[in-house]
Amino acid sequence: MDEKDFLELLISDRMAMHYDRFKKECPPTAEQAAEAEEADRVHELLYRQLTPEQRELLELYEDGVNSGAARENEFYYRAGFRDGINLDRLIKEMKEKR
Repeated sequence: MDEKDFLELLISDRMAMHYDRFKKECPPTAEQAAEAEEADRVHELLYRQLTPEQRELLELYEDGVNSGAARENEFYYRAGFRDGINLDRLIKEMKEKR
């Protein structure tokens, strides 16, 4: 495993850990849960009415949207990671200058 693979593994594991923590610490409100349930119900209703070709197109669209959101989340996570490292370095430099 090279450095890039290790960083990818580390980031994936940390993002999963934070996602699990978010679900525990910030559970959806009753209203949010009801909205999500309704969205799932409407999606299933729509999906059943589509032809196989239309279903495939919808799935491709959804995969693209989800992939984009995942890339964006990873970008922000990496940016936060870099910010944390830079802040740590800055604090260490400031302490050394005292």
